Amino acid sequence: MRQSNPQRRRPEPRALSETERRELERKIFVAINEHRQRKRLKPLIWDDRIRDAAREHSQRMAEARFFAHEDPQRGDVGARLKRRRIAWTMCGENIATQKGYTDRVGVAVTGWMESPGHRENIMTEEFTHTGVGIFRRADGTYYYTQIFTRY
Repeated sequence: MRQSNPQRRRPEPRALSETERRELERKIFVAINEHRQRKRLKPLIWDDRIRDAAREHSQRMAEARFFAHEDPQRGDVGARLKRRRIAWTMCGENIATQKGYTDRVGVAVTGWMESPGHRENIMTEEFTHTGVGIFRRADGTYYYTQIFTRY
């Protein structure tokens, strides 16, 4: 019979520090605006309240183990923004998940740019504000949410 020594197990990945999380979120924000500027679109404006809503959705997807724009308990992006008292006249959302990549920002942004619906959100001229929220599960799976709005 074979036994494993619990002291020799690989440690679980630690949670992202606030600094690491902010850095990844901001890098995605910058990359998205670079794509917009190449098409001569105005850059999106960062909004911490939208980032908080995006973080919440990423965390809910990770913890409740679903991957969808609609949260089974909290509804779609419009309902989630309304719940947080974020006024908007137009909104959209991109989500992504990944595990095992070192270029997390590049993989997420490239995936969105290669998907017609996600690319449309990024390139919609009418969107003015955005926030990106990231959550990493203990198994190393990353969840990304980017919310776009027009006030």
